Amino acid sequence: MKRILLTAVSLLFFFSVNFAQDVQTASSSTTKNLKKCGTMKYLEQQKALDPTLELRLQQMEEFTQQWIKEHPEGSDNKTVITIPVVVHVLYAYSSQNISDARIQEQIDCLNRDYSGANTHSIGAFVSSLKANTELQFCLAKRTPSGTYTTGIERRQTTAGPFSTDNAVKHYSQGGLDQWDPQKYMNIWVCDLFNLCGYAAFPTTSLNSNYGVVIHYEFFGVTGASSPYNNGGTTSHEIGHCFNLYHIWGDDNGGCTQTSIGHGSDGCSDTPNQASENYECPSTSVLTDDCTGTSPGIMYMNFMDYSDDACYANFTPNQKARIQACFATGAPLANLKTSNGCTPGVGIEETETISDINIYPNPSNGLVNVKFALSNTSDVVISVSNILGGEIVKIEKQKVASVDIPIDLANQSAGIYFVKIQSGAQIIMQKISLFK
Repeated sequence: MKRILLTAVSLLFFFSVNFAQDVQTASSSTTKNLKKCGTMKYLEQQKALDPTLELRLQQMEEFTQQWIKEHPEGSDNKTVITIPVVVHVLYAYSSQNISDARIQEQIDCLNRDYSGANTHSIGAFVSSLKANTELQFCLAKRTPSGTYTTGIERRQTTAGPFSTDNAVKHYSQGGLDQWDPQKYMNIWVCDLFNLCGYAAFPTTSLNSNYGVVIHYEFFGVTGASSPYNNGGTTSHEIGHCFNLYHIWGDDNGGCTQTSIGHGSDGCSDTPNQASENYECPSTSVLTDDCTGTSPGIMYMNFMDYSDDACYANFTPNQKARIQACFATGAPLANLKTSNGCTPGVGIEETETISDINIYPNPSNGLVNVKFALSNTSDVVISVSNILGGEIVKIEKQKVASVDIPIDLANQSAGIYFVKIQSGAQIIMQKISLFK
């Protein structure tokens, strides 16, 4: 019996050690058993499925290196590129159906991080190692067909939790289809099994799986889970979409920089680093076996695994790799001329009026319009879907103080617009339905 017990304990210790090597060590109870980034695992899976992928990655790297060689000072055109973003939200429960406000928070975080405006410390490194990548992001205002959009689409689904198998990117598999990657950056937000996020690297041709997938708990700020509650996960994953590799080169503790993704991240201004970092170190200078002197390793770089609280910078060399993705002939070049940030034809919100209130929002199907008018007025209420099609119309005469219910229980989850005309006043408000 004693021998059996000792054997069981030994096996338990063995599996505990090996499991611990495969998970992050952040102090948060929410995330300590959650892997940070599944991009490299995803890359190997895609290589196994697509024998042409390795060659296309190699061609992209050759293009990148040649462009950097020909543009040692960066892009000839210093105009900031604004990238239209579409956020596809997949949820099983209302708690996973993150708000529009939280999505806008994430866009704001991206704009801060990619413009070099993140105020977190870069330790003992010189300030010039915090680069403005000259990229900005907006929620799309135009669908691929040219109609108005909020840049957000939602679907309630029983397909999750999702994994790195790309199901979240396809409606037929319980997800939502990609919008044209030549015009939009696609972000899928969902319940992601045992991952914070994963991304696809750019290649000489983009397929229907290009974009990033983010766990809903680590997207945005308000309501996101610590220690990944300041937008850093998405900044990290989109970095992969712009051809940035992990800062330590994914060599599992070695210091030999053989090639990109094998000990090297392809950037000479990021110090050689043995492995990834978690949490935030207690010292501003952190060293390891590969870099043993100050200023140390760059744990605050967005392409490490550190907590959002100490994420701080992209370097000039990382910026150069990003810019190469948008050069003439590069896979993301068309994003520079995308009209996705220009409002399309359809419906757009107008300002609120204090004596008219629409609630609850979000709603599960029953919406109320509360009027508290000082004088009676004839009112017309109409509800339209995101494509501009009218689905409900209500007309009332001599309205003053009253609640008017709108039954949307038979409508699918998603974004709708309520238009209210009261005398000469017209307001338009967006509402979200969840089911």
